[in-house]
Amino acid sequence: MGEIKSTLDLVLEKTRNLTLSEEEKSGLAQKELDKQIQGLVNRYLTGMLPLERLGREMEQFEAQDHELAYESLKRHLIAHVDLDHDNESILTALSELVECDIAPFQLILEEYHAERKDHENIYAGEALDALKERGVSGSAVAPNLRKIPEWDQFLKDLHTRYRERLRALEIG
Repeated sequence: MGEIKSTLDLVLEKTRNLTLSEEEKSGLAQKELDKQIQGLVNRYLTGMLPLERLGREMEQFEAQDHELAYESLKRHLIAHVDLDHDNESILTALSELVECDIAPFQLILEEYHAERKDHENIYAGEALDALKERGVSGSAVAPNLRKIPEWDQFLKDLHTRYRERLRALEIG
């Protein structure tokens, strides 16, 4: 009676003589490098890896991977920029490790916060006027902007625009 082969056995039998091309090997190596950098960035941003140690870890990459490693570091750091939170650790790493001019990043963040604050005041003023028309007023009255659909849409659009500007810096 014939032997019944598992799916894994069949796959291994069919792929036994296949090899990866140099391009495929290079692509896999780049993906592995990118995963390593992503892990380092995650550890750095959670405070588990100090900046100095991140720098030493980055220096460990081989000469041929060195430039790719720093491009990946820059890309992952920029991807973690949060428009609504403190980005000091990201900007510090970009400046000190990637030797990137952070002035454009700071400018984008300042413009984002200014535009958000201006529109927040406008939406809050409109909401207070609407409440006043309904007979609700006083020093303790504060509008809940999260309940205003137009505000939510404005924030989504604002985030999209400024994320695109940050991505443009990633390339440059």
